[in-house]
Amino acid sequence: MRFILIIAAIILLVVGILGLFPSNSWAHVQLWRAVLEIVVGGLVLIISVRQR
Repeated sequence: MRFILIIAAIILLVVGILGLFPSNSWAHVQLWRAVLEIVVGGLVLIISVRQR
């Protein structure tokens, strides 16, 4: 379960960061959605790494 959370968080972070750049038309989303993906990805990554 922990491994799946880490992979999901990394995917969210990468897609969120790519969404900030309009040159990537396939990943370009609205600014608020890109920031939300980065924040949620970071939170999930922190939670998954801190789990025992």
